Amino acid sequence: MRSTLRSTFMTMMLGVALAEGAALAETSQEPAAESLLAAPPSSASALRWTEDLATGEGTNELVRTREGLLFEPSAVMRRPEGLRKLTGLYTFPARTLEQPVDTIRPLLQAKASLGMDVEVDVRVRSASGAWSEWSTSSAGEAVRLPLAGTEVQVRLALLADEHGRGPLVHEVKLEGTLEGGTSQRDFQNLAALTYRVFATREGLVGGTTANGHIIKSYDRFVALPSRRALASNGGTEYQVRVCYPVTGKCTTTSVWDVGPWNTKDDYWNPSSVREMWKDLPQGKPEAQAAYQDGYNGGYDQFGRRPANPAGIDIADGSFWTDLGMTNNGWVDVTYLWTGSTTPTGLVIDTNNANNDSTKGYVELTGTSWVSSTNVAGYYGSGYYASPTAAVSEPATFWFYLPAAATKTIDAWWTSATDRSTAAPFIIWSASGTQLANVKVNQQLNGGRWNTLGTWSFSAGWNKVQLSRWATSGYYVIADAIQVR
Repeated sequence: MRSTLRSTFMTMMLGVALAEGAALAETSQEPAAESLLAAPPSSASALRWTEDLATGEGTNELVRTREGLLFEPSAVMRRPEGLRKLTGLYTFPARTLEQPVDTIRPLLQAKASLGMDVEVDVRVRSASGAWSEWSTSSAGEAVRLPLAGTEVQVRLALLADEHGRGPLVHEVKLEGTLEGGTSQRDFQNLAALTYRVFATREGLVGGTTANGHIIKSYDRFVALPSRRALASNGGTEYQVRVCYPVTGKCTTTSVWDVGPWNTKDDYWNPSSVREMWKDLPQGKPEAQAAYQDGYNGGYDQFGRRPANPAGIDIADGSFWTDLGMTNNGWVDVTYLWTGSTTPTGLVIDTNNANNDSTKGYVELTGTSWVSSTNVAGYYGSGYYASPTAAVSEPATFWFYLPAAATKTIDAWWTSATDRSTAAPFIIWSASGTQLANVKVNQQLNGGRWNTLGTWSFSAGWNKVQLSRWATSGYYVIADAIQVR
């Protein structure tokens, strides 16, 4: 059957033949003569390389043959909402280049008939060690990366036709250049983005995720409707923190699948870089807009009417056990890779469930502190707010040091116009000495780490207290501190 299937393919070089595909008969029994396409214009300093088709990793539906890499997705488990076009991903090992690049030009030799496609995803690693999101080249155009770097990784996305027949890739060549100028987008925001979206349970135990993971009972991962933030199989390079307001529970897990409904809806990105649906507000999934507002005629990317407004699917273990969800519902999702706020020291959160009590914990004094998630940008699962008054009644962040040390203290809060402009953070050593009283304007710089100062602390239990004693009529916000 495979030889019969191959006889229907048309030889092409991506970027030219796809544009002419409509003129090719899908049922043609004679293969087109193979020919090579000239490489795109490039500078003398361009770096060129060829990916080895034998070194990549993908799902079982991607078959290595003498002719190349063939996508045969007939046995792929379909998601509940169905997919019109099945996609197979094949990821090559990361590659270190001799010099930085910010633009990648792919040149593929492949066979495909009408309705099939091959796209190339590329990402770059920053100096901090974090990967950018995947940038996609379709029809062979150059990919502009969000930053320049020397370590890049390439991934193929092979799209089958409606009959489940996929393309055959012969060769993958790439060219990297340093174009310079302003990047298409900033690599990271100061704080990771958080949005409230509708979540559905994925299930599909025994099935295969987009990155090749076999789904187990009570598995822990999520799916987002774009492969721009799809982690490697077993990888943690793209993670989300999901909080369910009904139970107050949160969980952090990786993005291992693509869905629900759409496959090119990176709704967490601004419109300038959002792959589709650029006129929607940042943070609003297209399925939600179609379901609630009749956007796009009430249809998704594939012309179907979404049965729910879902912007995230959650695997069973995360859904049932970690979050305590029993039905689909609204959750707060923090897209952790979008921020440069990865902790570098010991973090003490206001939710003691997130703390190691042998290293740090929070203690609240009085009855005025109220848990809240009203303002986005909080650390972890939420924060505490208290009205200002002529009384201390602090929120105390305790942290233990086994030996005397000099440490820097950072604080995290959410900003709004009702916050105190002089919220007092009081720094104490374990010996009982007050080291400082730092007043901060919590109407500014929310959703990020803000440095309070550096001090010499004693061995034992030291503390940072946020007092309520400030000009009345405002609130002070206790969210998290970091000791580094």
